[in-house]
Amino acid sequence: MRRLLEKVFKDPLQEKKAPSLPLDLTYKEVNYRTKRGFLAKKLCHYTGLEAAEGDEVFYSSLACSVCEENSEDHEFYLFLSERMLTWAKEGLDIRERTLKMNIKTEIQNAMLKAYEIFKEELFASEKNAPATKSPEWEKWKVYRDVIMASTQGKFLLISEQELIGFKQGRVFCEGEIKQLSDIPDCRHKAKDSLEAMGYDDSTTMGWLLVLSEAITNTIKHGEEGRMTLIEDKDQNEIRFIIEDRGPGFSLKELPKTTLLAGYSTKKSMGQGFTLMMKMSKQVSLYTTSEGSTIILSFNREEPSGKLNKTG
Repeated sequence: MRRLLEKVFKDPLQEKKAPSLPLDLTYKEVNYRTKRGFLAKKLCHYTGLEAAEGDEVFYSSLACSVCEENSEDHEFYLFLSERMLTWAKEGLDIRERTLKMNIKTEIQNAMLKAYEIFKEELFASEKNAPATKSPEWEKWKVYRDVIMASTQGKFLLISEQELIGFKQGRVFCEGEIKQLSDIPDCRHKAKDSLEAMGYDDSTTMGWLLVLSEAITNTIKHGEEGRMTLIEDKDQNEIRFIIEDRGPGFSLKELPKTTLLAGYSTKKSMGQGFTLMMKMSKQVSLYTTSEGSTIILSFNREEPSGKLNKTG
């Protein structure tokens, strides 16, 4: 019985002893090693390694003083994290330095993603003030008005207060978005829920197409996210709400992203917004440097059983 219990409840982390730390280690050094380990763990996650491997790298950071470029196995991620933190401290362009590194594309992309997501928390240069968390109100209003007018009301930048209103209604489907495998899972959940409500195949498939665009963007550019589907009988709408913890959308790029078909930057959705506006009644966006929320609105089914047009 004892062997059976040990086999069932065995903790993988107990197989290895916790790293031994020097007694004279300062708080500043512990803080740095923790930050480096956290970043390395994220790089492991973004390149598809197992969670246990990321944990091992994190604990290795606590015991390791300096990491060499020729470090073996997963400790190479510690070296990369150390490089990024050093560049930030020296006020260098982390994106530019990363793109110049002779490393695999998947690792390079993981570094760029980590930088975009954690640039304020981990990479704020000591030589520069941290970036503002939200756009200035007056500038934000100008962009909002221009985009709304140019898209004939199809694309709307919303405030945090307005976001609360969009979340009103009956939640009929939810899903977590943390990895690529969550995309089909969320699609299946949404499909089953919409079919149960009586929506036909053609309507459902059109809605799922744009839902996939929004969810895919969360995986590409965000840390993690959440899908929430809402039925609002008062406004006669079905709304898909996709939230993420990414770096947000650049206010300067939004007009081009939403108004020019096919326009794309590494941080934009390319054709995504164009497709969303075409397939939905309205696309709403709330975005800050701490995350974004995309809301896809569709006309709800009428009591007669016929569906309204989504355009």
